Amino acid sequence: MSELESPGRAPANIREKTADKSAEKSGKRGDTRARLMEAAERLFGERGLHAVTLKEINAAAGQRNESALHYHFGSKARLVDAILNTRVAAIDRVRVQRVEALVGSGREGDIAEILRATFEPLTGLLDTEEGVRFVRFAAQVLNDPDHDLPTVAIKSGFEGINRANGLIMAALGDLPPEIAIQRQRLLVEMVLTSLAIWTRRPDAMTNDAARSFFVSSLFDAMAGALTAPVSEETLAALRETLKD
Repeated sequence: MSELESPGRAPANIREKTADKSAEKSGKRGDTRARLMEAAERLFGERGLHAVTLKEINAAAGQRNESALHYHFGSKARLVDAILNTRVAAIDRVRVQRVEALVGSGREGDIAEILRATFEPLTGLLDTEEGVRFVRFAAQVLNDPDHDLPTVAIKSGFEGINRANGLIMAALGDLPPEIAIQRQRLLVEMVLTSLAIWTRRPDAMTNDAARSFFVSSLFDAMAGALTAPVSEETLAALRETLKD
């Protein structure tokens, strides 16, 4: 008996058409999900997380079905997480390469080089509209009371972030760990806020010289913030917090 005649089995041409339709549906689902994430990222970046409704995101993504966002993400919080995870994963792949190159060159103790390897994958986002869109979105997440982005970044499971954090902590070995961790938080806040403010400039994507100066100054400020001497006032305040 030939394949076409086998009982209980669809002919090959029908199976191929079915497979094509399944792939097409899967592709459409992926396209819809991507459009929803892109629309949400843009709207959140422009107006904040709580000022944007799910209905507005659906409309901006060209979805007439108002349940599309709920179907793909379940809630606004999960949508935010999905955008963060997707974007940060892509950025972190670049960071892993930078950290590996740094260690391979024997410069893993140079704080300026560590900061470049850690944060240039972020500052490089200023070169594209897509990158600017994410920078604005991330700054809104940073300022949202329902999210603790610095802690997420420091304690994330992303390889590049974890390895970079380890290098920073090792380079700051003379500091009390509580101060080293707090300074890392300040770095995340400083970088994301500074980048988002920069994107408001009308020439942010066209004035290469000004952007280069801004980014270079930002790295100088980061290095200074990390390596600044700890004052007696700060040490005394830290001792008070450790009494609790």
